[in-house]
Amino acid sequence: MYFLLNDIILEIEPSRMMQPLDAERFTALSIEYIAQLGKEMFAEDAFAHRQNPERARRLAYLIHLKMPRVNAAQFFVTAANGNPGNVDASFKSLNEMAMGMMFDQQKRGQLDAQKVDHAVWHRMAA
Repeated sequence: MYFLLNDIILEIEPSRMMQPLDAERFTALSIEYIAQLGKEMFAEDAFAHRQNPERARRLAYLIHLKMPRVNAAQFFVTAANGNPGNVDASFKSLNEMAMGMMFDQQKRGQLDAQKVDHAVWHRMAA
């Protein structure tokens, strides 16, 4: 499965991800809590998805487990001061075919942040 995190497409294999989550512990996690984990991660490093792709995959996996229809998340740092309160989070559900096309572009080195923003997030255009 593909998951767009900010401006990169991650290939996620649930069977190869972390240890199986204890159902009771996972149920206790809210999407707000998982989003806060992402905000903290990106407050530490705005390029965490590139610097630590395995950690990014785990975050994407948690988001997807909690919201199965979601396959895209953006954590946008509004002020680079290490404060998670200065990170906006948004989630989307994208067409699988579009995700596959973006993944192919990424493999060819033709996908960049500007293309992803224009097609998905619309932040730079605003």
